[in-house]
Amino acid sequence: MITRILRENFMSEQNQITSAPGSPKQIVVSVIIPALNEELVIAKCLASLAQQDFPAHTFEVIVVDNGSVDRTIEVARSFGTSLHLTILQKSNSCISALRNLGANAAKGQYLAFLDSDCVAPTDWLSRAVDLLRLGDGGVMGAFYSIPEGSSWVARAWYADMPKLKHGRVSYVPSGTLFVSRTNFLKLNGFDEAIATSEDFEFCQRVAAAGFQVLAFPILSTVHLGTPQTLSSFYRKQLWHGTGVRTAFLRNVMDPGFAKTVLLTMYWLFWMVTAVASVPMALVVHNLALILLAPAFLLLGSVTLAARNAAQRKSWSKLVPLTILYMAYGVARSMSLLGLGKKRTARPMASATLESCARSANVE
Repeated sequence: MITRILRENFMSEQNQITSAPGSPKQIVVSVIIPALNEELVIAKCLASLAQQDFPAHTFEVIVVDNGSVDRTIEVARSFGTSLHLTILQKSNSCISALRNLGANAAKGQYLAFLDSDCVAPTDWLSRAVDLLRLGDGGVMGAFYSIPEGSSWVARAWYADMPKLKHGRVSYVPSGTLFVSRTNFLKLNGFDEAIATSEDFEFCQRVAAAGFQVLAFPILSTVHLGTPQTLSSFYRKQLWHGTGVRTAFLRNVMDPGFAKTVLLTMYWLFWMVTAVASVPMALVVHNLALILLAPAFLLLGSVTLAARNAAQRKSWSKLVPLTILYMAYGVARSMSLLGLGKKRTARPMASATLESCARSANVE
């Protein structure tokens, strides 16, 4: 159905890419990769691009380094002979600024944003360009796949994301996101005022401008940095919540954030109630009051977990999803209160190290 909807735009797009050999317009896609201390994973990322079935002379790779103190730049440079590679440096910057810097230097008609801890399938670029040529210049992408041997945390929360979230979506993650360069620049790129969740905010502006935001499972990449422990999952949600909080407070009328914020406020209300109920229960000599708030927190988690498990037709995930939704709610509540940690860019998480430890032949 999606292909049929997009097909009407095909004839106007298909002839805009060809140009005389050697001219900047020969570059069809610019792949932009932000990086900070990613020496353990960036080789896998760049190797996957070097193995693309897309003609090597028609795409460029731009690595934007955020002041790495390890061998990230050295490892990246080693791919200079196999990739049309450019390395830019911009220290102490948010990840949005790194991506925007790469986009401003890009020569391609299309931009492909890829995280340095993501591994792309060999047909990633060729499939994406086929879809982009049929599109309206908006956003296309996919949700991440998880590495082999992932933990219960990764399997329960992330494993089915590419299949569950496809077609028209509210956003796609900026670690695997394609967009027309012209429209990206017209929309002023990613918002550099927010630390994270810049992908969601950008996609909201894309949709508001009348363009489509589409997810295709065939464009999914393997995310080596998928959280593998409950603590790393909690930290990730805490971090992402800071971006949602900033964007929401700046525009409280934006409906794109309403669902996430209302869900977060539900958890926050019952968390505050749980604390307040302790002295109240002592005053009225009714210890049952202490159980009220935890019961509603558990109810919210179980309800969301049941809905998710039903969508996946996998009731075995009900218990792990309940645990993860509880962690999600607590983390996002802390972020709403302004207690989330802010970072200049996505450093290599412990989850990335865990994934790499499971993977052989890490360069």
